[in-house]
Amino acid sequence: MKKHLIYIFIFFFISGSQAQMYQDWKWLHQSPQGNDLRWVKMWDVNTIYAIGSKGTFIKTTDRGVTWTVQHRAGRISGIPIQTADLKDAWFIDQNTGVVVGSFGSIFRTTNGGLTFDSTVNPIPTNTTVTSVSFINSTTGFVISGLTNYRLLKTTDAGASWFQVSGSPPYSNPYHVRAFTESKIMVLNQLGDVCITTNGGAIWNTYPIGSQVNFYKTYFTDANTGYACGDWGRCRYTTNGGFNWINMSGALFDRAIHFFEIKVRGNAVYMTGNSNYLWRSTNFGGSWDSIEFINPSAQVPWSNYYYGIDFLTTSDTMIAVGSKGSVHQVLSSNKNSLCSYVKTGNLRDVWTSSSGLMLAAGAPSSVSATLVTHDQILRSTNSGLNWSTVQLSPTSVADFYSIDMIDDNTGFICGSKSAVYKTTNGGLNWDSLIIPNMIANVVLSKVDFVNAQTGWIFSRYIAGNDSTIFKTTNGGINWTKQKLSVALTSDNTINSACMLDENTGWLLNAKPRPWKTTNGGASWDSTKLSDNYLAGALYDIKMLNAQTGYCSGSNNRVYKTTNGGATPWQSIGYTSSTIITLYACEVMNQQECVVMGTNGTVYYTSNAGANWVNKNPYGTIDDIYGSYLTPDGKLYATTLLTAGVHKNQNMFSVGIRPISSSTPEKFALMQNYPNPFNPVTIIKYMIAENGKLKTEKGFVSLKVYDIVGKEIATLVNEKQMPGTYEVTWNARHGGSSTLPSGVYFCRLEVDGEIYGVRRMLLIK
Repeated sequence: MKKHLIYIFIFFFISGSQAQMYQDWKWLHQSPQGNDLRWVKMWDVNTIYAIGSKGTFIKTTDRGVTWTVQHRAGRISGIPIQTADLKDAWFIDQNTGVVVGSFGSIFRTTNGGLTFDSTVNPIPTNTTVTSVSFINSTTGFVISGLTNYRLLKTTDAGASWFQVSGSPPYSNPYHVRAFTESKIMVLNQLGDVCITTNGGAIWNTYPIGSQVNFYKTYFTDANTGYACGDWGRCRYTTNGGFNWINMSGALFDRAIHFFEIKVRGNAVYMTGNSNYLWRSTNFGGSWDSIEFINPSAQVPWSNYYYGIDFLTTSDTMIAVGSKGSVHQVLSSNKNSLCSYVKTGNLRDVWTSSSGLMLAAGAPSSVSATLVTHDQILRSTNSGLNWSTVQLSPTSVADFYSIDMIDDNTGFICGSKSAVYKTTNGGLNWDSLIIPNMIANVVLSKVDFVNAQTGWIFSRYIAGNDSTIFKTTNGGINWTKQKLSVALTSDNTINSACMLDENTGWLLNAKPRPWKTTNGGASWDSTKLSDNYLAGALYDIKMLNAQTGYCSGSNNRVYKTTNGGATPWQSIGYTSSTIITLYACEVMNQQECVVMGTNGTVYYTSNAGANWVNKNPYGTIDDIYGSYLTPDGKLYATTLLTAGVHKNQNMFSVGIRPISSSTPEKFALMQNYPNPFNPVTIIKYMIAENGKLKTEKGFVSLKVYDIVGKEIATLVNEKQMPGTYEVTWNARHGGSSTLPSGVYFCRLEVDGEIYGVRRMLLIK
């Protein structure tokens, strides 16, 4: 019986534009980005700076309508190579500021965050700089530990740093507060406050009155200050930190953690691991919880909020935290300046030229107190806005794979033996039953070659006598298929790539690529050139029946150019960093990209002879799923943060000028080869346009199917007069979702059509 699923749209306002600097990978979900934010500064109601994990610096000057986003604000180091997690910042003005973090990062900007440069300092890369504090525009201090515990000082606005003569007696500092060049305070672990009054030569310890970690202080003058930390603890001092008084009151709770404390007027504000601000106006005699998130942006789980800031009055504030959260309050108006609709894992993504996008993964939460049913994300405008499609209330499946035949019909599969089908572009989903399948099987891959014929592949589980299931009527009936090996874990199938109704490939757990030429009735194992047995292969993409690539653990990448007739050639890149490559995409016989843990990305343009590191330096999490469009746009999903990312600069699919001579007329040549499968080259000529010979015309080159539906945009830009060619790969995301048939290519310049060519795809 079909289980008809309900859907709930949850739309959020999203920033209209994001300048994402120094990176080819753009955030689609979350927005403006999804890394944790640790510090925030609100200069006025419109201008906001924030820093956070993975070298993140974000900036808006129009209250979140547009954002500047970059992930190069800290040191790039470590194994695997990553950008530093930023912990704290201090801006002297809107141009000059210092950020600190892991890998010994002390970086400085003098242009409002456009660029960040390393500073002259003695901090090694194996320590974390946790906090920074300035006493004026030139003099400041930073503290580092647990390893290489040091207190550094600058007298030139952060351009250079030197170590002070003495160091606090403990080695795990969280926070530094400088009052003068002589008096400096450091918060250490387990409630110890260390103070020097002679510039660091001698330090004394003053217990704060609780054996828990305190993370931040805020002083309204030289004597009056406040501190917050774990277990709902907070303290205040009236003599400059030498004695502390308890003001926790009813907040004492081991489940509560406070990371930031600020004071406005007579009110103390704290934030931490909840979606509230906590406020007291009577030194902790009583506390109020204050909501600061717009109800339309509320999520059912609690975030961590690490930074808050106010303008001169308490009615204008900003809060930042985990998953890139940014929320502002203006008087009583709550405004969400970020957008995300789920957290947790996303394992696969699909998109089309119409703007429809689907991503699938695990529920954001499955716990005794909260179960969400938000495994599927849907967008109709290429990722600008997202909604969640809620599955059956009894389903908590983790979905591993999506395969859409077109904008209407598609399938997903995942854990708990779950298979669903949509016929309206993901608005509704019906569960499909595979007879005699036991419960709790992980279905790892779904792959359809047309609306009727497709396969589902699974991991092995004891008691299940098959890991391959085939339908020839759109999922109504299923037949079992098997590998010719004993029923063991070798039957686990991690990925597959079916080219047509007869020919396809899969990867089993041994690991080996297997091939069928009779629709899965039988499968033949092929060999690897290095006889690899020590790990796994996770993804395979075939360009055609002869050429394909697969990738897996331990930096492994393999290639065949003869359909596996000889062993797959090992072409993995050489690196001291061991990476698991979960995803692989192939554009043509020469171009391939492999992706995996810590956002690692390697690209080849010469069939694996050389690899180029396109690593975003860990600024995005583990890449698990991917999708490649015919015009070379690469999409990826990430584990842990439910990220959806886009890279449109990976492949050389774009336009190649082959002559700068000015043609006499506009012309679209016949594609070659024609018929083709699946790659063809399209040549066109752009004549003089406008009054000036050098004036650029706006060129559009698009592919349509027989009913006039747009399939791919190959060119969409201004171009100088000349002759160009572009390569089109008719494969969607490495899967044969485009059927054989007639397609049309149309050349349009400045709104006028200059040619239409008929192209024949034969599989």
